[in-house]
Amino acid sequence: LGGLAGLSGPLPILWANIRGWNKHERRGIFQLFNFTVLATALVLQTASGLVELKVVWLALVAFPGTLIGAWAGARVYHALSDKHFGDVVLGLLFLSGLGLVWNSLGTQ
Repeated sequence: LGGLAGLSGPLPILWANIRGWNKHERRGIFQLFNFTVLATALVLQTASGLVELKVVWLALVAFPGTLIGAWAGARVYHALSDKHFGDVVLGLLFLSGLGLVWNSLGTQ
């Protein structure tokens, strides 16, 4: 799903939820999996010449927003119970899928 739609996370999210893990275990899997997938994609795209200097500058411009988002996400994560964390993750997963369907219908 990562290469097809840019969604590398749904399969490990569903797998972790089915196993009944608590929010700390699920978060650990999500972070490690997403870091591995995204770091591998970055290395392969850079090695094949797809990453230009303009992209590096744009990433640097976006970096402060990334830090703010990570800080806000950590605050929300610590405020949520196990059940609410699962509900939020599945809700966001649903919204991302809905967005993909919506975009595919709009291009016809």
